[in-house]
Amino acid sequence: MGKTRTDRRGNTREQQLSYENQRLKKTVASLRKQLARLDLDRYTQVREMIEEHYQEDQVQEGQDILDKIKQEWACKIEGCGGILEIFTYNKIDHTWYYRVCNRAPSCKNRTKSQQYDPKAVKGILKDSK
Repeated sequence: MGKTRTDRRGNTREQQLSYENQRLKKTVASLRKQLARLDLDRYTQVREMIEEHYQEDQVQEGQDILDKIKQEWACKIEGCGGILEIFTYNKIDHTWYYRVCNRAPSCKNRTKSQQYDPKAVKGILKDSK
């Protein structure tokens, strides 16, 4: 059994590469024509309008989520009015967390320590100041 220099259609490696090159050139030419046909001024205006609308919706949505989280993790001590924030720390080789009231010196409310999983733990992270 000898080595065949052609594929099942009778084309050599060089012929295959030549055909592939021709197809790629045609594709590039058609894409360039499509780009030339686009009205770039109109496209930028449409894109800006979509981005503005998306940002406005996203800001309102984010604010609603933040209000919901604040309401869910409000401090249960009467008259405190604080929010339980997530405080993370390292213990040996794992990250742990507990929730502590943001009015910490006057309010002693906190939860027990647990291992921290960023995907499972939801809430407001405490500023690391």
